[in-house]
Amino acid sequence: MVEFVAGAASGFVADGVTHPVDTVRTRLWVQGEGTAYKYSGLIHGTADMIKKEGFHSLFKGFGSVALLTPLAHGLYFGSYEWFKRTLGHQKGGLGLGDSSNAMVSGFFANGVGGLVWNPMDVVKQKQQANVGSLYKSALNGLIEVWSEGGISRGLMKGYWSGMATYGPFSAIYFMMYENWKAACLRWNTKHARQDELNTAHYVAGGFIAGSAAAVATAPIDLIKTRIQVCDHYSGMYSTAVRIIKEEGYGVFTKGLGARILWVAPGCAITIAVFEDIRKLCSTASDFGSDGYSGIEMPTVAEGSSATV
Repeated sequence: MVEFVAGAASGFVADGVTHPVDTVRTRLWVQGEGTAYKYSGLIHGTADMIKKEGFHSLFKGFGSVALLTPLAHGLYFGSYEWFKRTLGHQKGGLGLGDSSNAMVSGFFANGVGGLVWNPMDVVKQKQQANVGSLYKSALNGLIEVWSEGGISRGLMKGYWSGMATYGPFSAIYFMMYENWKAACLRWNTKHARQDELNTAHYVAGGFIAGSAAAVATAPIDLIKTRIQVCDHYSGMYSTAVRIIKEEGYGVFTKGLGARILWVAPGCAITIAVFEDIRKLCSTASDFGSDGYSGIEMPTVAEGSSATV
C-alpha cells in the first residue's frame, strides 16, 4: 500500500511538471500534411503554440492525466515491488538474479500500469494533437472514445504497441536505476559515508536511467503515437514501413530531444518523490510502533533491492 500511495503522488507531480513538453512532443510526432501546424523542433513548437493558441494550450489533455495517472502510477510502482519480491531472493521468491529481476519486474509492471495509462494516453494525445477544443472534459473524452471504438479499437487502441515501447523502457530504466543505487551505496560504504541515499541520488539516477531508456525506445514510441492518434495508421509493422517509405528514417530522430526533455526529468521527479514518500511512510510506521522519534532512517536496502 505504501508503494501504491507513493507511486500515485509521484506520478501526479511529475506528469504535471512535464506535460507542456509532452504536448509539443506529441505534435512533433503526428504532424504532417493533414495537420494545421508544422514545427521544426521543440523550441519552435512551444513558441508557436503559445503565440497562436495561448500558454494554456501546452496543457491540453491534462484533465485525463489528473484523472488517471495517480491510479496508473500507483499500480505501476505497487506491482513492480510485488514482482521484485515474487521473483527475487526473498523467502518464497523464485531466486531470479538481481539485474534480471529488475528488468522482468519493470516490464510486467508496465503491463499492469498500462491498463490505465493506455486510455489516458489515447484521450490525452488526441487532445494534444488537436487545434481547438476536442472534448468537453476528460470523462467526456473517455466516453466518446469508447462509443466510437469500444475497448480494443478505442480505449485500448495501441496497448500492445505501448507494451512494445514502455515494457522495454521500464526494463532498461529499472535495471539501470537499481544498479545506480547499488553503486552509490558501495561508494558511500567505501568512503565511510552514511549508509543511506538521499534525494540527489534518486534524481540523478532517475535522470540518467530515464535518458538512456528514452533514447533506446524512441522509434517504437513514435509508431505507437501514430497508431493511437491518427486514424489511418494500424499495426506496428505496417505503420513502421509506411513511415519509413513516406518520411524516411530521419523522422525517428524528430522529437527525440523533446522526448528526452519530457521523459528524463519526469523519471527523475517521479522516482525521487516516490523514494522520499516511501521513506517518510516507513519512518512514520516505525515511529508509531516504537513510540519515539529517535530512530534511524531506513536505508535503501530496507525499502528495495539495493544490490542489483
